[in-house]
Amino acid sequence: MNDFNPQEYWEVRLEKEFGVLGVGHSGLSRQYNHWLYRVRARVFSRQAKSLDLDLSTANVLDVGSGTGFYIERWRQLGVLSVTGSDITTVAVQELKKRFPDSEFVQMDIGDPSAASHQYRYDIISAFDVLFHIVDDDRLERAIQNIYTLLNSGGLFIFSDNFLHGPPERVSYQVSRSLDDITHMLGRIGFHIIKRVPMFVLMSNPIDSHNWLFKLPWRITKYFIARSEVVGFAVGAALYPLELVLTSLLEESPTTEIMICRKPLPE
Repeated sequence: MNDFNPQEYWEVRLEKEFGVLGVGHSGLSRQYNHWLYRVRARVFSRQAKSLDLDLSTANVLDVGSGTGFYIERWRQLGVLSVTGSDITTVAVQELKKRFPDSEFVQMDIGDPSAASHQYRYDIISAFDVLFHIVDDDRLERAIQNIYTLLNSGGLFIFSDNFLHGPPERVSYQVSRSLDDITHMLGRIGFHIIKRVPMFVLMSNPIDSHNWLFKLPWRITKYFIARSEVVGFAVGAALYPLELVLTSLLEESPTTEIMICRKPLPE
């Protein structure tokens, strides 16, 4: 039985580092993490602008807001409102200070009580969040809660690793199979619109067994984990290539974005 306590884990991480290493890849340098977030910002903006929805009238709920990276992205896109949520006390308190004109709530999206939240939303986002729900039943409850919190016709946009093979589990994260995730979404009622790369080269190629992907990443990771200078240089070199590849490829060996819709009533 996994005794991982997600709230305790993230409270400790964010109290220690309420910044890029608190929410990013703690095993990589700060500078390389900054480049990863630059890629996330560009890919997110590209996909959000492609949504079949008037963003100026959209009410958004961001799940697992952390340090507020996607709160800022949604605000830059001009949404009508964005509400942030997080499992931790420290994140909610800090976000209320950083964004005093937005609402923030402490919420465990995998808890049955999350569905009782009084508001409904046109868009719900959950980036790099769901694979940290290590219990499969709680994950299904989380997606059911998101479905409940969406208006009919609303969009659910999230990131995951979507493995083409069996799940890979560690204590604090589960990379689930594409089949498992799509079947779960279908059981709950979501219609999948598309799946696109978030990264191609700059993150762990967990969905590949090809040494052409695995070996370069292991070598690169060794150096960018140990040197801020190398992390900055490698990130700067890969950044433009990553933007091109994420715009051209239909899928990748690492993190991807999936966009789903809650259907309108018949």
